[in-house]
Amino acid sequence: MRSGCCWSVAGASSERHAEFAPWPLAAGAQHPLQCPGELGKLAAMQFSRSLALIAAFGSLAGCHSQATGSANPAAQASPEGDPATFHQAPLAGLMRGINLGNGLDAPSEGEWGVTLSEQHFELAQAAKLDHVRLPVRFSAHAMSKAPYTIEPEFFARVDWAIEQATKHELGIIVDLHHYEELMEEPEAHADRFVAFWSQIAERYAKQPPSVVFELLNEPCKNLTPPKVNPLYRRAYEVIRKSNPNRRIMYDPYFWASTSYLGALDLPNDPQAIAHFHMYQPILFTHQGADWMGPEYQTTGVVFPGPPRKPLEPVADAKKLSWVRDWFNAYNTLPADKNPGGVKTIRDEFDRASRYAMRSHHPIYLGEFGAIDNADADSRGHFVEAVRSEAERRGIGWCYWDDGGKMKAMLVKEKSWVPVLHQALFGN
Repeated sequence: MRSGCCWSVAGASSERHAEFAPWPLAAGAQHPLQCPGELGKLAAMQFSRSLALIAAFGSLAGCHSQATGSANPAAQASPEGDPATFHQAPLAGLMRGINLGNGLDAPSEGEWGVTLSEQHFELAQAAKLDHVRLPVRFSAHAMSKAPYTIEPEFFARVDWAIEQATKHELGIIVDLHHYEELMEEPEAHADRFVAFWSQIAERYAKQPPSVVFELLNEPCKNLTPPKVNPLYRRAYEVIRKSNPNRRIMYDPYFWASTSYLGALDLPNDPQAIAHFHMYQPILFTHQGADWMGPEYQTTGVVFPGPPRKPLEPVADAKKLSWVRDWFNAYNTLPADKNPGGVKTIRDEFDRASRYAMRSHHPIYLGEFGAIDNADADSRGHFVEAVRSEAERRGIGWCYWDDGGKMKAMLVKEKSWVPVLHQALFGN
């Protein structure tokens, strides 16, 4: 399905995932992550983590130092102050954006219903956004053997998108998206990945600073922190040969989870930006999604919880303890403690803020959204809550528009989904 750079971990080694998961797994237990889709989202919920009573940054710091042997010293420093009061300096040109998803990241452009046009950029500019994120599946348009040349015709489409962004006074994040083979076999595809960035960097070396590079969307599966960090370092080195000052974004492991920000090993470079995604609570944002597993098929989940009447989850949802526990808490806990409410969003942002305070690296929210299976009011409440929390902390954001179930722009109509326009812009 087009909804994901990553997949379900069914059948994967629970021992391997337990090594890096921010909650304990019993031997043979099913991992609480189902991520088969274009959105490639973290499906393990904040509520599950709190039940496990795991201090995410404490456990990850030790894991990181053992795994890499070269943790960023700044990341080990103790934070000062309350993460809830964190506010970072603005990232120029990266404060309000939108994803142009399911276009150049599809196996072929148009296959997933999205063909990029100038209207995408016109709508973004008219809404006073300052940038777009361009997911690109370079891996489907390049040689499989050295020198791994990217197809000129496909590169030309990326050129066009950068030209459109510049024409419409928008920054643009060139995001290497959906490299599925790399997630499965990191060693076999490492040289190809680095060769992609060598070509991309050389091609766009003369572009303005408004062009930003994102090394890899949502590392997952076998591309664990000890493997992705050295790969990031190699890509960084080849980029810096031709782009000494280009801003570079780094997604953490586990589908760009805030819980794995602490496992990133970023260079001592003010242009290195940690990039995370936000889809919690996942049983709300991905309810009924056909690219998700059967435990996600309960619809009618509202935001914020609790619901007026208790919601009965579908039979398959009841088979998994973490889903049962989540729905029990969602149906019974008051708003200030409810896992289906703003507490979950604030907890995610606290985790990201704590990382920024410890590492002294800027952070950026590259994806968030809620599926249109949710009622319109709940979608609006969720998107506004995430957007406003990001802005309160000075964190730049980029809404996930996939041209489908999470679209915000109505490109053909030259307008926006009303409730999402209100949630994103307040008018």
